[in-house]
Amino acid sequence: MSFLSFIMRAFKLKPSWNGTPEMFLALVLDMQHRNNPVYSLSEVLQWGEVMQKVINVKLAPFKNFPDLLQNGIPDYTLVQKMGNKLDELNHRQELKKAIYGEHTDLGDDDIMTSSAEGAVFARKMVKDLSKYIDFPEEERKNLDKL
Repeated sequence: MSFLSFIMRAFKLKPSWNGTPEMFLALVLDMQHRNNPVYSLSEVLQWGEVMQKVINVKLAPFKNFPDLLQNGIPDYTLVQKMGNKLDELNHRQELKKAIYGEHTDLGDDDIMTSSAEGAVFARKMVKDLSKYIDFPEEERKNLDKL
């Protein structure tokens, strides 16, 4: 663990968004769509608010998230890259299971058990989001184990 990571964990600092506000908008829109394919303005605003609680986001030149939603043009570049990586990961998992059996150890491809930095970050992010989102009971039990 790097010194900076140690300091961030010690003081519970939120991670910072390094993309553009338009990329953040696309991420929020994508998350809302995955949660509910029917577009809902109130849900998008809620997702934007929740994401800003767990990630520091500089929205300038927009005043706030509603302004970004109304006047920004979503940049889906990052969302597409993320989708491609998730597809690649799913294919690797499927291949391992096809070769070694359904209950094989997926190693670093298993985000729930991997010690890879990205997997640890993803688990922490979901845990942080769980403070603001009501997950189904079964998923809540899994979150409590994180």
